[in-house]
Order: sequence, then structure tokens, then C-alpha cells
Amino acid sequence: MADDTLKTHGNRAKYHQRVADAWAMRVRGADWATIAGATRYSSPQNAMRAVRNYVGKLPAIESSDDLRSLWRERLEYLWPLAARDAEAGRPGALRAAVAVSQRAAQLDGLDAPQRFEITPGEADLERLVDEIVRRSGHEEILEADVIDLDVVRDEIALGENGEPI
Repeated sequence: MADDTLKTHGNRAKYHQRVADAWAMRVRGADWATIAGATRYSSPQNAMRAVRNYVGKLPAIESSDDLRSLWRERLEYLWPLAARDAEAGRPGALRAAVAVSQRAAQLDGLDAPQRFEITPGEADLERLVDEIVRRSGHEEILEADVIDLDVVRDEIALGENGEPI
């Protein structure tokens, strides 16, 4: 049976290394059973508990910030591997390194923002206006009165003495 507690001072470094290895495997996408077998924990639950105690908490994948952080760690793991393989001239390694760097740049928002123009239909526009009015605190939308005006000619009316009236 595996020793899950390694409590002595001399074994503290081994304990931290084993937990760090388990966390690194989890970041790379391994399941807890595989992690327990590779790092000699007696069960997947013990491996998960050790990582939770070591890291503080397991990342909750529901939150986009936590998911972004998890992918950031995965990309940081992949970059040295891709760079090493590219330097060694392995086939496809350069393409992999470029893919990792592009994904990292997208994840960190380093690429120029992309612009999307959306032209709402009449119903969508009315919903947007209603939402803006609701958020502004106004009770209702007042329709403007439309006034019909007569066209005024550019000529100036002159009186009998020739002066403008």
C-alpha cells in the first residue's frame, strides 16, 4: 500500500514533489485514477485530497476565470515541449509551437481585438431601446409630437416703400 502521508521532516521535500507531480498531471488532463497510480497514492480520492490540500482548492471548472487559469497552466506546460521539439527539428513541431503560442496570445488577449458589426432588426432595436429606458430609470417612453411645417420661400416680402416687412 502506498504511503499517503510522508510526515517526517526529511520526507517533506518528497511529499511536496509527489503532490506537485500529481497537480501537474491533473493540469495536463489526467484523471485521478491515473494520477494515483503514477504518483503512488493508494486511491484516486487520496490523490485528489492531497492536491486539494497542497493547492488550497481544486479549480472549479464552472467559472470562466478558473477555466482560463487551467488552460493557461496547460499552455505553459506545452510551450517548453513544443520549443524543445522545434529546436530538435522534429516534424510538425514548429507548427505545434506556433499553435501553442497563438492560443496563448488569444487566451491572454494579446491579439488585436476583432470588430463585429451587428445591425439589429426593428424588433431587436425596440427591445434595446426598452432595455436602455428601463435601466435609465424612466417610467415610460414618450412619443414625440410631429409638427407639420409649411415651406417658407426664400423670398422676402417687401412693403410699399421697398423695405422688408
